Amino acid sequence: MKPDTLSMRIKRAWPTVLQPLLSLLAVVVGVGSFVLVASGKQPKSQKAPDGPPPSILMVGDSLSVGKFGEIVQGHLAQKYPVAAYASCGSSPEHWVTGEQEFVTKCGYRQHTFESDVYRDYVNGRPPRPTLTPKLTKLINKHKPTILIVQLGTNWMDRSLTDQQMNAYLDGFVKEARRGSVEQIIWIAPPDSSRLRKTQGRVHGLIRQAAKRDGFQVVDSREVTHYVLGKTGGDGIHYNSEASEAWARRIQGDLDSKLARSVRELKFSRLKRES
Repeated sequence: MKPDTLSMRIKRAWPTVLQPLLSLLAVVVGVGSFVLVASGKQPKSQKAPDGPPPSILMVGDSLSVGKFGEIVQGHLAQKYPVAAYASCGSSPEHWVTGEQEFVTKCGYRQHTFESDVYRDYVNGRPPRPTLTPKLTKLINKHKPTILIVQLGTNWMDRSLTDQQMNAYLDGFVKEARRGSVEQIIWIAPPDSSRLRKTQGRVHGLIRQAAKRDGFQVVDSREVTHYVLGKTGGDGIHYNSEASEAWARRIQGDLDSKLARSVRELKFSRLKRES
């Protein structure tokens, strides 16, 4: 017969003692988890979902019909759902409901989740005339939370007063915010060798409107300098190479302003949900 020592009796009894303690511990942990779920609180290791990424609508003039619009659109699409429209010769008022209809005869580009449309000169032949869509229609269709605008170039050679342009800017922003748009980023025109006498005036009006109406501005003149014959041939429009360089150079500033817009969108959402 094996000796029945005190240490051996303790070893045989240990599982019997330990099992009730483990069961009690499981109950305590289970109750704690139930309390966390019932109270709506999550363990620290889990994060509340941020919700879907903001969607973007981009509108522009002839500078966005070409390479600039293509590059910016592709850059944005790496992170966000994007719809883009560009109408050659257009200005802010042409996109506003109630203002004159504008039919472009020199180029049009459209990118949506369903299709792509591109109309430009081919072998010297002009593209098919296309009606510039109104902002309200586009916003109702795409439900964007961020609007990116590349407009104002065609104001630089028109005889509009400051009062008229201010009214158009305010009307444009007001129409955008009647719908889903919460944040607006305006890409101001790049440098123009032909219109340097008036481009500062248009930039100034856009900046004043930004302060007045609460949107952000990307100043393209800081990263562009038009050299006639190298940048383009007319002192206004940028060739493909110069357009791509302009688009690449504003990406950092655009990304910074987008990050700020996204933070403000998240704050607004959390505020509404609290």
